[in-house]
Amino acid sequence: MRCLLPVWALLLGLLSGLIPTHAQTYDRVVSLPENGASQGELVEFVRALDRATHTRTKIVNRPFARSLLETAAGKADFHLPMIQDGDKPAPAGLVYVSEVEIGRVPFVIYSRKSEPLDAHSVGQEGHIVLIEAAHASLYPFPVTESNCLQCSMDMVLSKRADALIVPMNVGDPLLKSPHYSGIHRALYKSYPVRALVPARADAAAIRRYLTEGIKQLKQSGQMEQYLVRYVDWQP
Repeated sequence: MRCLLPVWALLLGLLSGLIPTHAQTYDRVVSLPENGASQGELVEFVRALDRATHTRTKIVNRPFARSLLETAAGKADFHLPMIQDGDKPAPAGLVYVSEVEIGRVPFVIYSRKSEPLDAHSVGQEGHIVLIEAAHASLYPFPVTESNCLQCSMDMVLSKRADALIVPMNVGDPLLKSPHYSGIHRALYKSYPVRALVPARADAAAIRRYLTEGIKQLKQSGQMEQYLVRYVDWQP
């Protein structure tokens, strides 16, 4: 009688759903930065690519730096998103999927209306310019990294800093508050967004997935909802 107990336990587990009858299978793994301002949009974008290509992608969320390291180590097939700044090389162990531009990210200069700055005047000698962490390499002038967006915007208002430069979808939501009616907006630059793949891996399948998926989304008109364009307005 004792030898039958494991059989009954297995059957009960299957019936109750505690033991899966089959494992989920995926065609690839993508690593996305966790807690990003556009994390939800990125997940939906990957799901849209899957629907367009009739495939399945496993999504893992990691802190940005860890996401890059794990992708370079081959723990993920590709990383999204990565801003490309001209001819500057990709992070160590990674290469850009250069044949596919996923979109562009407008970076906006937030300064004071009483002392407005633009792409030509920002960063002059003596300016204190605040930015998000991990974006310092985008600027040819001295910048100070900050992990507190609201604190940075408040520093600009109180004249403890001259400008804050962050992506439009990061900074603009703060301007809904009347508290920031004294802030001036100006476009700094729009950067192309691409995927990263491990430098030592055969990424041909990932490149086909992205190329074909984006092609299908453009043809169906769905790609438009994932593109961000600069809008010139003032609070």
